[in-house]
Amino acid sequence: MAKKQTQLEELGLKVQSLEDQLKRAVADYQNLEKRIQDGRSELTKWASGDLVMRILPTLDHLDTALGGASEGDKASGWYKGVELAVKEFKKVLEEEGLQTINIQIMDEYDPRLAEAVETKEGEENKVLEIVQNGYNMNGKVIRPAKVVVGKKEN
Repeated sequence: MAKKQTQLEELGLKVQSLEDQLKRAVADYQNLEKRIQDGRSELTKWASGDLVMRILPTLDHLDTALGGASEGDKASGWYKGVELAVKEFKKVLEEEGLQTINIQIMDEYDPRLAEAVETKEGEENKVLEIVQNGYNMNGKVIRPAKVVVGKKEN
């Protein structure tokens, strides 16, 4: 009888050990699934970011074209059509996580958000002109704004 009791205890310990191993294996599997999902998410964001980076020059050209239109052109149908298309284009990019970096004339120059492409006489370390918009994507700067920064004349 004592032998059977010992065997039962050994089997009980073995069952407990196997249950513990199974619980650890299931937890490891769930963690692996989560890491794979996070990796897919990151890959999707990266792929979207790459595509957006390739599209930004087109957006720049369209903005330049709209900015260079005369007052007469602004009243025409083609201008309004292009303007609407650009708004829709920007909306789609915003839905993908793209945001324009908000820099204004006379803001303090911030090298984390903007690249100084030129300096001119003016108020020290202030943005005098925005040459090209900068963009954030999902909280990261993907292209800094290009700006002209003021400096005191010597």
